[in-house]
Amino acid sequence: MAGKLGKKLMVLSLARHAIDNGKNYSYEPYVRELDLWCELYDEVDIYAQIDTYNEKNRHSFAQFEHDNVTLKKLWSYPVGDSMMSRVLHILTSPFLAIQLLFIVHKYDLVHIRNSSLPSIVLGLIVRVFRKETITKWAGNFGPYPNEPWLSKLDRKVAGMGGKRCKTLIYGASKKPHLISFIPAIMSSEEIDSAQLMSAEKPDIKKQFNIVSIGRLHPTKNFELIPKALSELNSRVKFKWHYHCIGDGTLMPELQELVRQNDLNEQVTFHGAMKFNDAQKILARSHILIMPGVLEGWPKPIAEGWAHNTYPLAANRGNIPDILSTIDKGLIFDANSTSLAVAIEQAFDKLSHMANVNLKAYANELSLETFKERLQLEIKSL
Repeated sequence: MAGKLGKKLMVLSLARHAIDNGKNYSYEPYVRELDLWCELYDEVDIYAQIDTYNEKNRHSFAQFEHDNVTLKKLWSYPVGDSMMSRVLHILTSPFLAIQLLFIVHKYDLVHIRNSSLPSIVLGLIVRVFRKETITKWAGNFGPYPNEPWLSKLDRKVAGMGGKRCKTLIYGASKKPHLISFIPAIMSSEEIDSAQLMSAEKPDIKKQFNIVSIGRLHPTKNFELIPKALSELNSRVKFKWHYHCIGDGTLMPELQELVRQNDLNEQVTFHGAMKFNDAQKILARSHILIMPGVLEGWPKPIAEGWAHNTYPLAANRGNIPDILSTIDKGLIFDANSTSLAVAIEQAFDKLSHMANVNLKAYANELSLETFKERLQLEIKSL
């Protein structure tokens, strides 16, 4: 494959990777984005932690499309939730620094996926040696409550500018080296297909379908939804059904909330689903709820746009920039009453519209648009 912008690209990532029979794997949205980088360079070396690929975890991996990718083991202890793993992660930093110092000169461009300690070390190295670098900061580029000190330091390093070092962020920016750059979701062809699927939505006045998609983890705030739906029943008379797609440690609590509020007949827990299967539910839903208050880029919002599913999201982080007008979606305060009111408002808005067309917002986040913008940013280094 002929590279268009350079011969060798280095990627630093703490995403989970795996190798099986000579094929490289990682999680699907990340692979989609990295495949675009692979089209721009002859060789792509990804330095990461490499997992064992087996029956237990293969469902969470997607294969890289291009064969010019090489996975290389990062000399860093895998960071986990335990204090011991975090200590070992820090103690291995000298070995990590030595590895990165000896290899960074081989590459035309360095791409850092912000990853705490490794990205701090590499971020300092590339700035000392004035190496052309693009860092992706996966989230709001600003402080947040209880932010870990490593994240604060990582943000300081990524915020150090210069013509040779750019950082892609999700929100608005006033600094030239901090580039507002929303990630891609689907190809234009997939967005067109999603639009066709959205024609399957039932009559909103007969069945108002609500959906949420995400990992059911305590930090994601999904427990807000059953509480809001209970309030919704006391406010409105229209028929609705809520579909929860995802799995995690919060599932038992959510199921108990549904039982306590007598919502069993109006709620379906689907568990974790492959995206192609989740699409069928998303396409038949009228609104999508994102209740999280610590989201970076809330990908389901864009997926909702692609399927003409109107998004509602908690008023935190980048959400006001993303849902900047009522045509794009509704913002609610992170409490059950505000969410119940927003659901009612969404029903009123959508039930009086002949057609809902959110495709234009999804097209702005197509893989093709992402690649065009990425090429411009690389060429301007």
